[in-house]
Amino acid sequence: MKAKIIFKGIKWASFEFAFSFTFRFLVKLVLAKLILPKDFGLVGMTTIFIGVVFAASELGMGAALIQKKENQDAERLFNTAFWSGLIWGVGLYLLMCFGIGPIAASFYNEPLLLQLIPVLSLGILLKPLNLIHTVILTRSMNFKKLALINNSAALIAGFVGLYTAYIGFGVWALVLNNAIISVLTVPLLFLTTRWIPKLEWIKSYFKEIIGFSVYSTGTSVFSTITYNADNLIIGKLLGASSLGVYTLAFSLTETLRQAISSILNKVMYPVFGQLQKNKSKLKSYFLMIVNINAIMIYPIMFFFVLFGKEMILDIFGTNWGDAVLPLRVLSIAVMIHLIINSFASLLRGLGYPGLEFKIILGITLFILIPGLYFGIIGWGLLGATIAILVNKISLVIVALIFLKKHIKIKLIEIILAVKGAVLSVSISSILIFILKFICPNMNWIVISIFYFLFYLIVILYFEKEMIKLLKVKLLKTK
Repeated sequence: MKAKIIFKGIKWASFEFAFSFTFRFLVKLVLAKLILPKDFGLVGMTTIFIGVVFAASELGMGAALIQKKENQDAERLFNTAFWSGLIWGVGLYLLMCFGIGPIAASFYNEPLLLQLIPVLSLGILLKPLNLIHTVILTRSMNFKKLALINNSAALIAGFVGLYTAYIGFGVWALVLNNAIISVLTVPLLFLTTRWIPKLEWIKSYFKEIIGFSVYSTGTSVFSTITYNADNLIIGKLLGASSLGVYTLAFSLTETLRQAISSILNKVMYPVFGQLQKNKSKLKSYFLMIVNINAIMIYPIMFFFVLFGKEMILDIFGTNWGDAVLPLRVLSIAVMIHLIINSFASLLRGLGYPGLEFKIILGITLFILIPGLYFGIIGWGLLGATIAILVNKISLVIVALIFLKKHIKIKLIEIILAVKGAVLSVSISSILIFILKFICPNMNWIVISIFYFLFYLIVILYFEKEMIKLLKVKLLKTK
């Protein structure tokens, strides 16, 4: 029975992630059609400031409470955590409005941020109100209700964002799209769990919860800083419009990679942990994930390289024309990064939870930040995306050194794992060039359909066994 509950929970958690990511991704693309790059850039400027404070907003109490065993003091723990989180959240929200907001506006020389940040920071204020209700549903493995609540909120917020963008709200359409989700989830979670806090706070319970969560909160804060360094520097040196253009290119490439990585890593993390001592199986599974990543993502990234210009200009308009070259460079960066896409999950599974953070922190400080600065000074936004590419190459080199040392994976084995996908996109591209030569006036959308058809035919030839295996696994899970 427990296994059935766990499987059901995984199914609903996966559904929530897939629906939420897909819908939000599509909403962002439609919003890009309706509003200007500068509007996207203004919201992007707030990302690192809000992200850092949001990472600290619950003090890691959610994770601490979820892992606690059921006991008679659970209710008192919940009450203590609720009031602690609420007081902390109010304090952080006031800090965002009256401290960080003015600093961000001055840093970027964008006075409008003084109005945007208080609304975008509502999640920081409201998250503590949801904390215990989310913990209750998670502890009971009731991911179905969580999925329905979160996806309903995302759906309503998305349509509000699209409507307000259509009637000319500009940057406020993006702001409302982000803020409404937090506003809606509060009453929905209260109504679902029916949990109401009692007015009690116990110091010993507070110390117990905080003692567990300080390290995880610190790690989360520093990770947010390193992952958003690009937005900070591009926004400061190039301004809101260039940051908006970069955000679109990033959303089409890196955000897609991160989404697929998240799904695969959730599945592979426990597998890697169970196979710590079996290096040959560990190696086999890692190479299989590299293979799957390449089959799924390489054709999409190569599509952006081939048709990026036509897609950007025809779908998003001439306002976004500066996104073409960054899109192509970031597509290449993603294809390189894909060969170590499950590296973080492997590190955690092998018992090196802090190593990933140290690697990313080191590369960010010594390669990404200097690269972004000098790249922007020399070549503007194109230089910034080249710095991202160099950063990805550096990360891959470090990861390959670790992989060779700990599970004996050689570079040639990685190359062989992606060979089928690389050959398939290469052959498909050659066939497309021949088709364009024969029919020079053919619409790019029609040509792109032929590109994916060619890829499907060729990949079925090169990766017949892997695709057959994936088909069997998918049918078994239905």
